[in-house]
Amino acid sequence: MRWRENLLEKIGALATAILLTLYVQSQLHPIVERVYEIPIELLNTPPNYEVRLETGSRARIIVRGVKEWVEQTRADQLRAYINLEEAKTGENRLPVRVEYPPEWGERLIIQPERPVARVVVEPRISRQFPVRVSLTGTPELQEVLAEAIPEPSSVRISGAASQVRRVRVVQVSFDMTGLAGDLELETAPTPVDEHGNPVLNVQMIPPEVRLKVRLIPQPTTKTVPVSPRLEDLPEFPYRVIWFSVEPVTVQLRGSPSRLAQINVIETAPISLRSLTRDAEIRVPLRAPTGVQLVNAKEAVVRVRIQKEAQPEPTRSRPAEEKPTPPTEKPKEEPKDGSSIHGG
Repeated sequence: MRWRENLLEKIGALATAILLTLYVQSQLHPIVERVYEIPIELLNTPPNYEVRLETGSRARIIVRGVKEWVEQTRADQLRAYINLEEAKTGENRLPVRVEYPPEWGERLIIQPERPVARVVVEPRISRQFPVRVSLTGTPELQEVLAEAIPEPSSVRISGAASQVRRVRVVQVSFDMTGLAGDLELETAPTPVDEHGNPVLNVQMIPPEVRLKVRLIPQPTTKTVPVSPRLEDLPEFPYRVIWFSVEPVTVQLRGSPSRLAQINVIETAPISLRSLTRDAEIRVPLRAPTGVQLVNAKEAVVRVRIQKEAQPEPTRSRPAEEKPTPPTEKPKEEPKDGSSIHGG
């Protein structure tokens, strides 16, 4: 047959023609890709359960096809969703489905970058937590005590059981640096875990509280009793039977917050080991850190020493002599020779 003549040349020409056609088509109608990132919708969410997407709440959708068609696509024409109808409590691996206009399916290839998502389904719980206020910084006004009161004093935290159980405290932090007077403001508390890290995947009701900050003037001096610090008591047979200290009280000066922590001031340690009689001892007062002594720097401690009376040694008594029984006198015979016994 004549068609078999020059068969190799004909095949080569056909392949060349096909390649040229594909090349021209690729130049006139190139194949391109476009990636859209859209939120993932959750369908058929079970009531009283919290759903968490471990692989992220947004899906990257790849659209591939001829350049003219790809350039006509928009993100709002796409919809990504996960159907939770058959999801179970715990971790699930569920497909990410994509919806798009029907005509796209004839000319384009549309697929999610991650076709499967890890979905965790947990019971939803709620707990009430008090609001704790943390004040930092120094206000402009001196000699004041800062007080902060949140209203309401507690909030309700709701969410997945594992997340709500992480919450240890709900706190409000406020920096008082430069504060010159009372202040009220709306602020959002932060739920934190045992390490102080924020717990973000929970809901809080109400989302904000009203914080009232007050600056209360405080005295900068305080009177406290003096307590002598007696150590190394006298050796036996001596003992302390009475002691006194003068002055009985002293005045301290310092910040209100520091003064509030001090209720007594001690003398330096006093050793009484070598004392055998009454004594009067001058000893310096020990000012606690952060305060100053106003009206006295030392105290006079008087002690009265008494020697214990030692018991006398017991003496052994000689054995008592037994009394000699009286001797019986012999009976006298009658002078007339008659017998004493009656006849």
